Amino acid sequence: MTDRATLRAFAARLREHGVGDGPLDGEAYASLGRGGDAQPWSARAEELWTSGGGPWRTHHLAVALHARAYDLELAGDSEAAFPYWKRALAYWAELCRDDAFWDRMHEHLETVTGAPIEAATVREVRERLPRDLLAPHLTLAADARVRDPLYARGQVDLVRESAFPPEVIADARADLVREVLVEVSRDVEEGRFDDVVELLASWLMVDPGNLGLARALLYATRQHIEIVVAAPGWAHKIEHLVDRVARLVLPAWDEVGTPEGSFAVELARHEYWRGIVVRELESGPATEPAALEQAALRSGRHLLRALELDRDLAVKSMYRDVEQLAAEEWALAATARQRQGLPDGHVRDALRRALAMSEPGPWGRLFMARVLINLHAPGPDDLATARRLADEVAADPDATHPDIVNAHRGVVLSLATAHGPEWS
Repeated sequence: MTDRATLRAFAARLREHGVGDGPLDGEAYASLGRGGDAQPWSARAEELWTSGGGPWRTHHLAVALHARAYDLELAGDSEAAFPYWKRALAYWAELCRDDAFWDRMHEHLETVTGAPIEAATVREVRERLPRDLLAPHLTLAADARVRDPLYARGQVDLVRESAFPPEVIADARADLVREVLVEVSRDVEEGRFDDVVELLASWLMVDPGNLGLARALLYATRQHIEIVVAAPGWAHKIEHLVDRVARLVLPAWDEVGTPEGSFAVELARHEYWRGIVVRELESGPATEPAALEQAALRSGRHLLRALELDRDLAVKSMYRDVEQLAAEEWALAATARQRQGLPDGHVRDALRRALAMSEPGPWGRLFMARVLINLHAPGPDDLATARRLADEVAADPDATHPDIVNAHRGVVLSLATAHGPEWS
């Protein structure tokens, strides 16, 4: 770890060997003191090296500002320390990208030691330095997570916003939660779902966009939901949970842009349950057309997003009805628009999403057929599509429920008159 003692010793060695010797550097060194009183930072040294200096000035600033941040942190003035942390990390990142600096450093170390140093050794130090520089911030964040989550989040922000390579930052953020995710996996296996949600929520306060945390939260809540839905009143039981989880994982979704891999798979299942909750609690019971439209659109969008996130979702046993339910919700939205007397264009906009589903199910087909029949100006293609949908229901061996049979009979009678009755 690059702590204050290391910075102080390194600065002393550089001064001892005259690195960066020049008028400005000399004055800056003098302001740091001598012998046992020498310090890595002074206001005058910071001022001088900020305005100029020799070829080592970026390094000197990085060391000095980093030391100043440590001093302020130890003195309990974290607010004043943050800008010093931020500036120091910026200079360190600049140095890590500077090939000329590392060539000079290699030569300097050989001069100091009086012996050759393998290039691989210098390269290893260069590669390891960003991780060592970021490690203290991870420690500070983890220690303050419960006591002061805003401070902890600030420490993680320093890591996220540092100019080190993206892979280095990603590895650091993964290191921050590595042990937490192991604990979460164990707790999920033991069924401690509430504890897991609270633990992950507290960590997401510290690093809201952490992909590992978000993925673990989605996985844990899915495992819980798949158990709860077997009990009566399940929709009310999970309503608050799915809404809370949606808010917690949104920053990670925003950060990655297009979800991939297991994150996309878990997001798809979560969007499915969000859609189903709306369907069960809002669009299903709704009778007033405007309320039905809004609820069906919300449910349909969640279900459609689930399909977009995981094209194979419909082949998973618990989720195999996703296309059928999505078709029904979009057809219900079209129905609600039609009942409100909206123009055919608005009705068709919702209907086309239902028609795009490959497995709409008997109810979805019947809803769509009725909407097509009751358009203000149905064309021959609309009626032909309605007949096809009615024929598919007739050929479906599972469409034997009396309600489906009666609804199918009504659609067939409406088709016989070329234009069915208005919605009541």
